[in-house]
Amino acid sequence: MNNKSIESLDFISDQLNKYLAPIIFLSGTVGNIMNCLVLSQRTLRSNPCAFLFLASSFIDLISILIGLPTRILAGWHLDPTNTINWACKTRAFIVFSTRTMAIWLIALATIDRWLISSIDIHRRH
Repeated sequence: MNNKSIESLDFISDQLNKYLAPIIFLSGTVGNIMNCLVLSQRTLRSNPCAFLFLASSFIDLISILIGLPTRILAGWHLDPTNTINWACKTRAFIVFSTRTMAIWLIALATIDRWLISSIDIHRRH
């Protein structure tokens, strides 16, 4: 790649961080809070699948609240993780581990639903 291509990609990245990341931040935060409110209802507390989705929504909320603000700041070249080494490492650990946990919780919910819908009665219990 030449310098012109790299500059173009940097510009596109900055624009996405400035304008798309705040939309994702707001919609993701509101959506995950609403999921947490709905899935923590008394009628759903005894459902293991609802519990797994509740945990996934809570963990996704943590990922959004920790990961996206620094991406938004990076759009204006104000990212503190560029200069504070421990903040960069902590943010990376939290974001990657919460993303992984959320995916595994959804996979477990899928397995739970598959077992519940199985024809074999021994798998249902």
